[in-house]
Amino acid sequence: MLPNAVILILQETLEAALLIGVLLAVSTRVHDSKRWLPIALVSGGCVAAILANQMGIISEWFDYAGQELLNALFQTIICLAIALAVWLTATIDPLNPQPGKVAAFSHCAIIIIFCAVVREGQEIILYLSGFMYTENFQKVLTGGALGFSIGASIGILLFYSLVDHAGRERRTACLVLLALFAGNMLSQSTLLLMQIDWVTQSPPIWNTSTLVAETSIFGQLLYPLVGYEATPSPIQAAAYILGVTLVTGANFMPRYYPEKKKQQVQPVRGNDA
Repeated sequence: MLPNAVILILQETLEAALLIGVLLAVSTRVHDSKRWLPIALVSGGCVAAILANQMGIISEWFDYAGQELLNALFQTIICLAIALAVWLTATIDPLNPQPGKVAAFSHCAIIIIFCAVVREGQEIILYLSGFMYTENFQKVLTGGALGFSIGASIGILLFYSLVDHAGRERRTACLVLLALFAGNMLSQSTLLLMQIDWVTQSPPIWNTSTLVAETSIFGQLLYPLVGYEATPSPIQAAAYILGVTLVTGANFMPRYYPEKKKQQVQPVRGNDA
């Protein structure tokens, strides 16, 4: 019972902890105040408790697909908010950050962490509440606290390891991690929609369960890290690639368009002269 609680709570905590670590590192680069973190954590925790308390009613929505649709919505919002945050950071000059863009980044960070805490928090609350009146509750609570501590520690270590790197290396590492998170979120969202038959299911494009089983400890840890699926369907893979592409494109588009705009403006100035 104790090991199961550790792994499950760690899996639920790790995703949010890693996102927080990366966003804090990006926040340091753009000289943000980081006040968005307590706002997102407190508001997300409160909403998670409310949703967990009402999950019996929510799950009956849309012909008993309410819980899956709600989680899919949160995951899609996280993916889009990550892409917007990356676009904003790509347009912010670290030496002369614009207050308006820095504030917009803070709002994106609040949305990302809020949705992550709500989604993961309600799962943790529902899991713990299932053992509340059993003799195993103390063991489950202890295991949950241990799993939470491990996940939070990994997020802290990630933050400090990113901050210790030089500016270009930190930016590249944060971009890669955020792109993987976005792809993971969109892929998970697609999987939930497949489970409730809102998206057509199809045969998997590969099967790596003999190498790394999803139920193994390593497989369960890979799931929040990179969205590991032993038997992904083509539409899941496409969703993952789309999420990665959105974030990568959001990073490079601000570098492309100013140059195009400059090329268009220069001939006009020459004619005026």
